[in-house]
Amino acid sequence: MRKNRDSRGLAGPYLLVAVLLVVLGPAPAVAQTEPHPLDTFLTDILNFTKPTGIRGTVRYIDFDGPVLWLNWHQRSGDPSFEMGWHPVPGEAMLAVHPHDLDSIVDLRTLRKGTAVELIIQLDSEGKRRILSFRSMSQPRDVPLSAR
Repeated sequence: MRKNRDSRGLAGPYLLVAVLLVVLGPAPAVAQTEPHPLDTFLTDILNFTKPTGIRGTVRYIDFDGPVLWLNWHQRSGDPSFEMGWHPVPGEAMLAVHPHDLDSIVDLRTLRKGTAVELIIQLDSEGKRRILSFRSMSQPRDVPLSAR
């Protein structure tokens, strides 16, 4: 019996193309996993793009920096800062910067261990700036820029 050499010669390339299409075809979609709850929590708690209330105690004031270091206890995203306070777990520290260099004078009255409430927000440089603060023993809203 005589074999048709033309048909046998074409079978190889067609088979190769079919195999390549299967192997190199579109990859199956990989199921996206939900972000880990800790990642979401950290992203949320460290979001200061809007004015954010924080409470803590003064740990250290670096007047050369100038930077106020706090033992950070609570956070509130509530616009009135009257409620919505949530605890910050662990022994978190937070560094915040005065609104401007003149306002560092207002921070000189704060002593280590003083309980404070601040409203802070990220500036264009990515620094957490103090918009207002008060010692918890004083009335609310002592703006740093008021003199």
